[in-house]
Amino acid sequence: MGVKLLESGLCLLLLLGLVIMVASFQVPQNLTPSQWFEIQHVNNRTNLRCNAAMRVINSYTGRCKDKNSFLQTSFAAVVSVCGRRNTTCRNGLTNCHNSPAPVSLTYCNLTTPGRHYTQCQYQRTPATMFYRVACDNPTPQDNGSYPVVPVHLDRIF
Repeated sequence: MGVKLLESGLCLLLLLGLVIMVASFQVPQNLTPSQWFEIQHVNNRTNLRCNAAMRVINSYTGRCKDKNSFLQTSFAAVVSVCGRRNTTCRNGLTNCHNSPAPVSLTYCNLTTPGRHYTQCQYQRTPATMFYRVACDNPTPQDNGSYPVVPVHLDRIF
């Protein structure tokens, strides 16, 4: 009896962890996937401050995101990458596209988790790298300016 109870408790704990993990990848309810992509990954500031930039992202999720990359380019420039040749994404889908040239970016890595998402501390690492984005058709809530829009930063390399 005790072993079965322990096993069921462990299964419940694992299931709860999976639910929390999946929920953390969800787009916030009031945003489209491309709007969420822009908030998370497009910031044209050359001297981006990770703590402040990540506080904005964390305010949507209510938790400290472990790491994030900000492309120092415009949303329109990332949209233009969506028009390049398709390539396979890490998840096996083929809606990804590689940037034609490296771009400046800022990588933010969580160094000190806080009790509240506003207290998270991040280390800033500047870099110049290529990137791969997944692109999809815009939703009706998007502004309709683009035939396809970036929805996921798949890889930096």
